[in-house]
Amino acid sequence: MNKKGFSLLELLVVMAIIGLLSAVMLPNLASAQNRAKEAALRTVVYNVQAELEGYYLDNDFYPEGDNLSLAQLTGALAVKPFRNPFTGRNYQAGDTAGRIVYGLNSGAGEYTLTAYKKDGSAVLLELTNS
Repeated sequence: MNKKGFSLLELLVVMAIIGLLSAVMLPNLASAQNRAKEAALRTVVYNVQAELEGYYLDNDFYPEGDNLSLAQLTGALAVKPFRNPFTGRNYQAGDTAGRIVYGLNSGAGEYTLTAYKKDGSAVLLELTNS
């Protein structure tokens, strides 16, 4: 007798292998997505830095403020709002994930842009114009 098809045991073994591979790959996929969002956040910071330098060229000074959120800074710069890579929407003052903080040392004419990771506490990038 010539049977065609797979036995139940063969199907269970294949399903177990697929499940094991999925369990191993899923954390790597989530980590890759997080790294991509952090890279996008770096791009936003560099774009904000370019806007600040353009503002300085037009006005001969940087916007006043200390610990300004990106939403507040965008209003001072009068530019199109930036998108937060972690939330997928425009930056808002209360954002913690991917937040960007602007501070100006007006005496030295230096500003600092600090970008925070998804958890809102670990610094991802800090740029100073000095």
